[in-house]
Amino acid sequence: MGIEVKCPKGCTFKVKDKYAGKKGICPHCEGQVVIRVPDVLTSKETNQAYRQAIVEEVRSQHSPADSAASVLDDTLNEGSSASLLSSSVIRHNIKCKCGQSVPMWFARCPGCGEYLDKR
Repeated sequence: MGIEVKCPKGCTFKVKDKYAGKKGICPHCEGQVVIRVPDVLTSKETNQAYRQAIVEEVRSQHSPADSAASVLDDTLNEGSSASLLSSSVIRHNIKCKCGQSVPMWFARCPGCGEYLDKR
């Protein structure tokens, strides 16, 4: 993004953000400059982004968009018994030959001692 700097003799130039709060020399007139830390609340970029966000928010409220497509809707439709994570659930237990449920990270069944197949 860069910080705009103005030297005492009137030359203006931009420096990288990492030089904020430091002193340097003007590349045009060799005068000493202090690079100020930009104020976030009064910077042009912040004001422009804020205004753009307000415009987009107002437009989204007045557009006839489908309410089911809202990003902020995290509730399920009524009458649906499906879980939000139903398609991404991993089975953590597998069945041994003896019928006991064994966590998938076990190498042997704690019930019968059989080694489990690599899956």
